[in-house]
Amino acid sequence: MSRRKRANKKFWKSLLVLFAIYMVVVPAVFLLLDSSLVVRRFNKDPFDFILKLTGIAAGIALIITLWQSRDPELRGH
Repeated sequence: MSRRKRANKKFWKSLLVLFAIYMVVVPAVFLLLDSSLVVRRFNKDPFDFILKLTGIAAGIALIITLWQSRDPELRGH
């Protein structure tokens, strides 16, 4: 496998792992901080609420993964 393919595979794997972690962490933190708002927003429009939480988790995962892939001190050898 070429070096470029290996780097791309590692990037996507890291992105998916972080996305999965943040899909659990973001709603849990939001629920702990303001459970009444979570219930209200979910009851008002569940699809929109889930879409927003998914977007937040994806954004955080993408930023962290890009940062890790660009910073030489954070790259795993």
